Amino acid sequence: MTNILLEENGTLDKYEGDAIIAFFGAPMPLEDHCARSCRVAHKMQEKLAELRMKWQSEGDKWPEIVHNMRMRIGINSGEIVTGNMGSHTRMNYTMMGDAVNLAARLEESAKQYGIFTQVSEDSKVMAQEQSQEAFLFREVDTVKVVGKSVPVTTYDLLGLKETAPEFLKKLSDQFSLGISLYKEQRFDEAIVIFKETLELEWQRFPDLKGVKTNPSEIYIKRCEEYKQTPPPPNWDGVFTLTSK
Repeated sequence: MTNILLEENGTLDKYEGDAIIAFFGAPMPLEDHCARSCRVAHKMQEKLAELRMKWQSEGDKWPEIVHNMRMRIGINSGEIVTGNMGSHTRMNYTMMGDAVNLAARLEESAKQYGIFTQVSEDSKVMAQEQSQEAFLFREVDTVKVVGKSVPVTTYDLLGLKETAPEFLKKLSDQFSLGISLYKEQRFDEAIVIFKETLELEWQRFPDLKGVKTNPSEIYIKRCEEYKQTPPPPNWDGVFTLTSK
């Protein structure tokens, strides 16, 4: 994974537990930093899928948790401070800032949606502007993450349009329709759409273990709840996350 990062001129900040923390655009400026971050995330997920197949083929050499290993990635863009930080006895070239914290929240909250690469709207828009490659996204939600008061719209990176199977393109299009109906409070119609995309969710991850939900299931449940208890007149569709 580190090699994939470095091949795209990413800066390795640190390893923290089982996490790789990295950034793009410093110390060397990169005009296409968002596109690079999305490309790296896509390549990392593909590499892990390749490794899973290898580990599964080796049978009992590895425990089941290794056979089904997954990783989550959070991507955000914004102004940050980078530089050598620490003391004269121990120095580290690192980053800090609100944009960094949001990226961490996106990685953490991806688990609640059953997705694996969650991207902020700023990063999604810039990645599409900065690259000739067409990334395939689907809108996930507009949320207030823990510790933040300003809502952010988030996206699931599904892959590259050029190589993505047709069912993923359909998932992106249909889910977008479902989101629009949901925001218009047309909950019965939204449920019909999300039940269709639910089948595509499981087609995307037919062997998924340890993940109990996905975006379609979440929206079906929300729509059912809003049918019973309608949102207030000034409802803006923003969902407040109460846990990381």
